[in-house]
Amino acid sequence: MNAGPFEWRAMAAMLAQGRWLRAISLWLLAAALAGLWWSTAPLRTAVLLGSVVAALMQAYYALRVDFDARLLQALAETAPDGEDEAAAARRLDAGLIGLGLLPAARAGRDWAARWRGALGLLRRQAAALLLQWALLVGAFVLDGTWLGRIAGASA
Repeated sequence: MNAGPFEWRAMAAMLAQGRWLRAISLWLLAAALAGLWWSTAPLRTAVLLGSVVAALMQAYYALRVDFDARLLQALAETAPDGEDEAAAARRLDAGLIGLGLLPAARAGRDWAARWRGALGLLRRQAAALLLQWALLVGAFVLDGTWLGRIAGASA
């Protein structure tokens, strides 16, 4: 796989889409917190708390995805002319090891593995957002269902 400034910028742009997921998550978190403020039913409260936990998971992945996006953008902007992908990987690894952000044992991965890892983080961020949304919707659906009445959600 070829990796150079264009590919790094392209991957950074792809990962930057995680910022949209983060923004949506913040709105869903606000709705969950508002629901918790007014909730009197134990089941609905538990489901809303689950949504808040999913929001925290999403925030963790959002931080990691955004860091990777900015890291790839910086790598592209500081690449010397003619630097090959192996030298760029060594430069990136050396910087991360120097900052204590990468264990030396994980250095030397090829770019395909790095792409898979970065996209995996973005997928996990999206999955956490979907879980957050599903739990939030579930909490408010409980209000109008027989399960909600049994659980005291409409009390």
